[in-house]
Amino acid sequence: MNSNKKQSSIFEFALVATILGIHLYAAFSDAYNFPNAWFMRDDAYYYFKVAQNISLGLGSTFDGINLTNGYHPLWMLVCIPIFTLARFDLILPLRILLMVMAALNAATAVLIYRLTKNTLSQAAAMLAAFFWAFNSYIHSTIYDPGLETPLAAFAVVFFLFNLSEFEKDWRTNELATRKVWGLAISATLVMFSRLDLVFLALLGGVWIILRGKPMRSLLPLDMLIIFGSMTSSVAMRTGIMQYNTTYAASAIQAVLLALIIKISALYFFGAYQHPRAKSILNTIRQTGLAITASTILTAALYILLAQMGMGKNFPRSAFVIDWGVSLLLILALRLTAWWFSPQKVETPITTPLTELGNNWKKWLAEGITYYGILGGALSLYMLYNKITFGTSSPVSGQVKRWWGTQIETVYESPASNWAEIFGISFQMSHNAWQPAFSLFHWVGELIYPLYPGPTTKDERFYISMLAFILLALLILFTNTRRAKRAFSNMALIPLAAGSGIQIFSYTTTAYGGIKEWYWISQMILITLAGATLLDLVLRPLQRKIKPARIAFNLAAIAAGFFLAYQFGFYVKSVMRYNYFPANRPYMEVLPYLEENTPPNSVIGITGGGNVAYFIHNRTIVNMDGLINSYEYFEALKRGEAPQYLKQHGVSIIFASPRLLTFPPYNGQFAPYLENYSEYGGKNLMYLLEEPKYKPEPAP
Repeated sequence: MNSNKKQSSIFEFALVATILGIHLYAAFSDAYNFPNAWFMRDDAYYYFKVAQNISLGLGSTFDGINLTNGYHPLWMLVCIPIFTLARFDLILPLRILLMVMAALNAATAVLIYRLTKNTLSQAAAMLAAFFWAFNSYIHSTIYDPGLETPLAAFAVVFFLFNLSEFEKDWRTNELATRKVWGLAISATLVMFSRLDLVFLALLGGVWIILRGKPMRSLLPLDMLIIFGSMTSSVAMRTGIMQYNTTYAASAIQAVLLALIIKISALYFFGAYQHPRAKSILNTIRQTGLAITASTILTAALYILLAQMGMGKNFPRSAFVIDWGVSLLLILALRLTAWWFSPQKVETPITTPLTELGNNWKKWLAEGITYYGILGGALSLYMLYNKITFGTSSPVSGQVKRWWGTQIETVYESPASNWAEIFGISFQMSHNAWQPAFSLFHWVGELIYPLYPGPTTKDERFYISMLAFILLALLILFTNTRRAKRAFSNMALIPLAAGSGIQIFSYTTTAYGGIKEWYWISQMILITLAGATLLDLVLRPLQRKIKPARIAFNLAAIAAGFFLAYQFGFYVKSVMRYNYFPANRPYMEVLPYLEENTPPNSVIGITGGGNVAYFIHNRTIVNMDGLINSYEYFEALKRGEAPQYLKQHGVSIIFASPRLLTFPPYNGQFAPYLENYSEYGGKNLMYLLEEPKYKPEPAP
């Protein structure tokens, strides 16, 4: 035991030292590298500039004029002390932030190693840690941009690690209230690291409170099925484009109603009892009755609410489609649970009412503790936002949901096909399951001789994906005991359900402007699930062949050396030393703007994060609304954005005039602009006091 601990300590130390060493090399490289080779995402500078302004005592503002809450709060708290140093040197905070992100990378990799080592083999655990630390896609998506993603990834893995420790404790000891407090605080950190991770935080409570009950595993997946089934049924009935523009809001209303009614029906019809407590035919009958009754009740209640003016327009035939889809998937889930359950029922079987009577006090007490902390923190956050910013949620999310209702917006459109709805699109922003998809693409290229043709790339990709899914299912269904243990010990069920619901929360709500870095929990799930599948394949060999364990460990270390070398070589190639002149402008556009605008100008830019951070003696105001005030967002929707900006001191606009003609701007700026210079496809224009002609009314 001591030998294993010593080996683990050596591995963790070497892993941390390697990660920090590579990043330390990057942190001391030429200043020009930071905005041009590492922190290249404009969105990251929204954080940096707001953090700088907060440290200067200007409040939560990007431009020093408008208050904004368009960011995730926990990462902003990390950035504020770091960007206090921006008053002395604009690059110094970026060097420090790079090392903070490296430390988060190292901590996350170590936690992944510990989480997997407690359940899987040493080789699988090492490979999972190496993969997370040095995979190029994970680095470029999570650690390279400078966004909240490193903190969010750490918070998710830290929460999973705490759930893993909890899994060992509750089976042998009575659960103390302080343990629930700790888990709730950990879930709260997850939620505030990225607010869309609230679904994982909520499902974590189900996993904790319903421990020891079959409902613990079934309920999170039922919620995912109900969400996906209802929204997909509406989209099947109306078409995806019409769904986005007309029915998305009503579909979500129906989802909320269906979640309450269907889960209640499943419980009281006995569909959450032990899968082996009754025959398969009885399970099918009970599940079918529960879904049928709950669908009728959901449809009737929604129609009644619509008649009373409390519900929105809804295609009623979608309820019939939803009945078929949800029945099929929930039955499949019950049969899967039957397969994975032990044949011997260890606890006495009780009716749903008896079970509720025996457990409601404990469930209620723990639920109040967990969700009181989580919900209380969220309520205080929303109240603070409402008082301070005039809106209870980040304005950036509201702006993007509004984009999704626009037709042919210049920004990223909402999900437009079924692949995008399920997060399996080739389009980067709707590709939620990277880096696994890179493997599918690679295999798709390998099978080209078996399935040739100039237009078969998509088909070969989906064939390889289907083959991997079937192979994974085969491995899991033939290793039920170990697979169940791994899924339980690493909390993969709430992680998978939370990841799926998060995808639907974007793709079925007409959300525009989705980005690839949203899919953090999905990358963690892929890493842990991949390690689990690898362990299930390798473990029989380790039992039969004595030197196999040592050989696999050595192979894992060799793979780690290879990945670390590749990553280090990449960092060395992009973060150069003594290559760029010290006086070279950080952005080529900066000298142009400073030469063609007077000092102290207030300039409107459609994005403008990096320009705002690096420009001298000018103020940049964000025009797309993501890091502007709620009042500006309302003015933009009314078609009064030019007047609003003029009233708040904006005198110059730097943007593409053509871009401003499309939604979400809808041409409202055109009558107020007078061009006087051009650069890089954008125009520098005066923002006039009065329109040159009468503007068209806003649509």
